Amino acid sequence: MRTSDVIVIGGGLAGLMAAIAAAGQGKQVTLMTAGAGTLAIGGGTIDILGYLEDNTLVENPRAGLACLPADHPYSKVGSQAVEDAVQFFLNLCRQEGFAYTGSLDSNQWLPTAVGTLKPSCLVPLAMDTAPLKAAGHVVVVGFARLKDYFPELISAGLSKIPGYQKDYEQVVIDPGFVGGRDVTTLDITRWLDTPAGQQACYEQLGKFIRPGSVVVIPPVLGSRPDYDVRNKLEHALACKFVETVIMPTAITGLRLRAMLLNHARKLGVRIMEQAHAAWAVQDGTRVTAIVTSNVDRERAYHTQAVVLATGGFFGGGITADPDKVQEAVLQLPVAAPPDREGWGTLKLFSGAAQPFAKIGLRVDASLRPVDAQGRVLLNNVYIAGRNLAGYDYCLEKSGNGVALVTGYTAGLRC
Repeated sequence: MRTSDVIVIGGGLAGLMAAIAAAGQGKQVTLMTAGAGTLAIGGGTIDILGYLEDNTLVENPRAGLACLPADHPYSKVGSQAVEDAVQFFLNLCRQEGFAYTGSLDSNQWLPTAVGTLKPSCLVPLAMDTAPLKAAGHVVVVGFARLKDYFPELISAGLSKIPGYQKDYEQVVIDPGFVGGRDVTTLDITRWLDTPAGQQACYEQLGKFIRPGSVVVIPPVLGSRPDYDVRNKLEHALACKFVETVIMPTAITGLRLRAMLLNHARKLGVRIMEQAHAAWAVQDGTRVTAIVTSNVDRERAYHTQAVVLATGGFFGGGITADPDKVQEAVLQLPVAAPPDREGWGTLKLFSGAAQPFAKIGLRVDASLRPVDAQGRVLLNNVYIAGRNLAGYDYCLEKSGNGVALVTGYTAGLRC
């Protein structure tokens, strides 16, 4: 019989954190994932809370937690759970040799590919902006044929921001790729994974770098969850590198996913790739098995507890049909405005919260699903990540933060 103590459905940040937390408590964990999800192409930073619902800027995420409504996921689990999840994540990263920097006491402001600053809380060391703030001479690097990345735009934008008036210089590196298609950050990253690529980058950059300079570069300094490429180039050029935030696909998310998968495997988590969870076997208010459906047959996997982290609308975890909105695996009811005309505001970029973004599953303080009256629907099921109701991850800049905190909390409580 295929049996686990815990089945986690979903291989994004929330699912991986849940699996790691549960396995760390000695549980036998099976992680079912239908694909890599958005974690593999995302920015790889942990945005805890950048803005409140009224668009108020949050300088101190810890203080901002007290301003959130009662139905927000952070409010559901409590501030201590947020604190514990953040510390657990930072310790895990250090243990795996891919340290992150930051704390709940302040947000960091990261340079983007369009020359603006984005708030985030926990970031890889390669994105630490302390060297950029202290720099006098900044070299902004681009790559020949890299789409949607323009050093001139970044320099012009940053130079208008108070505290970032520097001596900017733009440099374009040519990796020597041949062929007609656009070059991606993954192409460049794989090039820099090689000694030949590192040598060519060093030779081209060395003509412009002064000792003590700061180099602003897209996230291309190696595909693995370590800092080997960055460290080698910094040592050779006597400078500091700062990777920017870019539109997907970003290698920072790929590195983070690889690190978490490596750690999960060390803990004995069984990872099932391309596992499509179709439905559940229930005994009253308990789920006793998850059934997967693939091209050959259906298979039942028995369990004592389930963490549902299937990614909301974008991950296919919540579906919207003409007559109903529901969760896709367990058929749980979804908290959604009945009038779909009210799901969105007329101005998409108005700075106001979007009602559709808050659609999700209601939960109690233990992250178990509840109905509109607060009654627990399934006693051994825990909800994590984007499936949760009550927050606008895009406006708040809280997506990976909620995934981290609720995934970790669900993994402990199951």
